[in-house]
Amino acid sequence: MANLRLAGPGDSPRTPLTITEALDAGARDVLAAMRLALAKKLDAGEVASNALASAYRELRELDRQIRAIDAADQQEERRRDTNARSRRSFDASAL
Repeated sequence: MANLRLAGPGDSPRTPLTITEALDAGARDVLAAMRLALAKKLDAGEVASNALASAYRELRELDRQIRAIDAADQQEERRRDTNARSRRSFDASAL
């Protein structure tokens, strides 16, 4: 656990370099590692021409899922910030 640290406000999630490494993390990390591996294969020309269309569809789907997870996380963070700011102490004497 020596390589853990708190994320700063400008930090973006780190994509694991391998799918095996991502299995020890969360679902987002697994999807991100799969997206990265597929993108590398596409860039290197390692995907057969008859499989290109399905590979691009899969890449788009992985990207969509990752962005949906990130958007949900950001929305949850904004909701927590709003709730934290809107809390007020109850003052019984004000009644």
